[in-house]
Amino acid sequence: MKRSQRKTTRLVIDGKVLVEDHFSGIGHYAMSLLQALDAVLADEPDLDVRLAVPFRRIGRLAPFGLRRIRPLPIYLPWAQFRRLVEEQKLPPMDRFLGRGVYFFPNYVRWPLASAKSITAIHDLSFEKVADSVDGPNAVYLRREVRNSIDRSDLITALTETMADEIAAHYKVDRERIRVIGCAADTLRFYQRSEREVREVTKRHGIFGPYLLSVGNIEPRKNQIRLIDAFCALPRDLADRHTLVLVGAGAWKESEIRDRVQVAHEAGFKVKLLLGTVSDVDLPALYSGATCSVYVSVYEGFGMPPLESMACQTPVITSNVSVMPEVAGGAAALVDPTQTGAITSALERMLTLEEAERADLVALGLANVDRYDWADAARALLAAARSLAEA
Repeated sequence: MKRSQRKTTRLVIDGKVLVEDHFSGIGHYAMSLLQALDAVLADEPDLDVRLAVPFRRIGRLAPFGLRRIRPLPIYLPWAQFRRLVEEQKLPPMDRFLGRGVYFFPNYVRWPLASAKSITAIHDLSFEKVADSVDGPNAVYLRREVRNSIDRSDLITALTETMADEIAAHYKVDRERIRVIGCAADTLRFYQRSEREVREVTKRHGIFGPYLLSVGNIEPRKNQIRLIDAFCALPRDLADRHTLVLVGAGAWKESEIRDRVQVAHEAGFKVKLLLGTVSDVDLPALYSGATCSVYVSVYEGFGMPPLESMACQTPVITSNVSVMPEVAGGAAALVDPTQTGAITSALERMLTLEEAERADLVALGLANVDRYDWADAARALLAAARSLAEA
């Protein structure tokens, strides 16, 4: 069918993650995807994209600068809407919001009477590493993700690795799963000047060479093993560096704070910046780091390695889950369960020759170029059209 002959495809997107009080990683994902989608729509006149949010929170969409994606009000108070979603007591929402293909960017599909739907499943941490996920949340996701997969026409994953994992775990036809990936925002994440780096590091109390680890402060991100690995470095090498941990507080963060205190008492420089680093400051922190370290035990994508590469900082990351695919041969890969392996990788990265560092930076920049939000937006539109035209 030629584009000029196409009927208008209406895509309704669950915008709840964009108007939450706490803007999560999935909120950042949805924001970037929708901003790219908004730009792509300039060349897609046969598409009508609506963002469904509770009516009193529509004003929270203004900072995202969406021009072509229009809000679609849900006439429920915010607290009541959240409770109905969490308890799976919403009525069939297409009866109130109208026809279209529905996209749910955060694991859970609303009840629908007849509309077709696409649901994004970002990872299976609640199944694969349940001991690293808050217990009640894991129970909730195990129930609701199974229901969402059974009821959705298509599922999206962030990587080919995760798409294969979802298909195998839930015994889903791989053809029902589409890869709609992520990308580093290279308009924000690029190498910053020495002056900007000095200003930002001084503001956060970081002095001298440092290693950077970005991610929620929680067991799955593996900060305790990273701290232990740093403290196992040759003492003269450790003493010349600070390990900087940046992230929002999450489940069991107190255990990580306790390990930071133990490192301090042993004389090691470990700095925990818990929820104090803004998105504006993060690129400068990446840019000034000797290397960044992301040794999570499990991920569905893992954005910090790409952001670091975009800022021309070498990366150490895990050799498990999706991380080898995301790293694209441009990072040092380690077994995240082996503290000694992490220590060896840190020592190697902290003693790189300039030529070796330059090679890693070049590989990282090439890897960043493999990912594009516009490609992700077009993949979502292709999935929606395939359902609308079926």
